[in-house]
Amino acid sequence: MRKIRWIDLALLPFGLCVLFLLLLGKLFGLTYKQISVVFNLWLQGAVLMLSGLAPATAAIYRLAEDRSWQWLVAAIPTLMYGVAYIYGFAKMLAHYHLPFDDAFDVCVEDLQVLAIRWKTTYQIVNLVIFVLFFLILIGLNVLITHFIIHF
Repeated sequence: MRKIRWIDLALLPFGLCVLFLLLLGKLFGLTYKQISVVFNLWLQGAVLMLSGLAPATAAIYRLAEDRSWQWLVAAIPTLMYGVAYIYGFAKMLAHYHLPFDDAFDVCVEDLQVLAIRWKTTYQIVNLVIFVLFFLILIGLNVLITHFIIHF
């Protein structure tokens, strides 16, 4: 009997993600490559950018509400933090530009390069970036925003 490695376990969630994208693509009349670009790059990127702006929005709201220098001090770094997300999203859009097939192929190449550098598989890198890092960054932005609102 073959021993199952932990890397093999990544194939199941990766396969489920691929299945989800295939079904979503079918729903919207898009190919797998098209829905991958729309969902993983554009939609997830836009959600990350907006979540990165949420702390600044909360700090500016608190500044307008309290008019204290402490909220001005908080608003400046959170605004710079939000601008970094805008910049990152703009760079990502420029790097993975249309047509869809080109954007998809460049993304796959980038993930394969990371897999070699991280000494792992393409599937693991894909899951780490598009699921784990995405959820961590969203969670961090929600946490920071929650802290600002309830401080």
